[in-house]
Amino acid sequence: MGVKFENIDILDALGQIMELHTQHYKDDFDMDKELIPKLAESADPEDRRLLWMSRPCGTYTLREREVYLDGSYENNVWKFYHEQTKDPVLAFALSIKGIQDGKVMGNLYPLDYPDHVERVKLLTCPIEKVTVTFEDGAVVTMPYETRRRFINELSPEHGNPKFMLYSPGSEQELAMILKRERFKRSYHAKPGNIKEYIDGLQKGTVRGQLKELQPSAVSHKTTRHKNGPER
Repeated sequence: MGVKFENIDILDALGQIMELHTQHYKDDFDMDKELIPKLAESADPEDRRLLWMSRPCGTYTLREREVYLDGSYENNVWKFYHEQTKDPVLAFALSIKGIQDGKVMGNLYPLDYPDHVERVKLLTCPIEKVTVTFEDGAVVTMPYETRRRFINELSPEHGNPKFMLYSPGSEQELAMILKRERFKRSYHAKPGNIKEYIDGLQKGTVRGQLKELQPSAVSHKTTRHKNGPER
């Protein structure tokens, strides 16, 4: 049985998790802090259902819907660190309720990252179309398989793509998958205490153990570089 943290300050919790687990490229979280409040105010409910990961070298915020679309950027990123690296990943599902007193409030669900990736691989839907918004504001829907050719033809007139929205062959099928996965996640999780959870994470990290033993110790720097899909 999993755990869920309900009606919490999302950015505060994620920031504490990031500080414990992410050692390099922490400025990734600056982008998360800009993106998540914008999505919290979106009229599209899917913008408020997100997956977030903290790695030793960076973080990612991804729309959950796109993670379940085979071959999308979000799908590739979510699978990459399970399939191609041995990086320890802390992964979470976010259900954002809104902004209260300047804070992004919502529910946080810790995920078993390897298990979740394997489940996503079984449930992904193929992409049929992509709607591209270009720099000049033009919006064009095109077949997914030939998108590169269309984009190359349209870019000289309309500029580079700014945003892409992928559409599966069956929106109903994708909606049913998301509904079922979210229900199971919430139904089988028991309410938890976010402070106790983060305290437990701290005790399990080398950084946290050093802090307890030597409060003034400075963590050892490494030369490890960021890898994986670019944002």
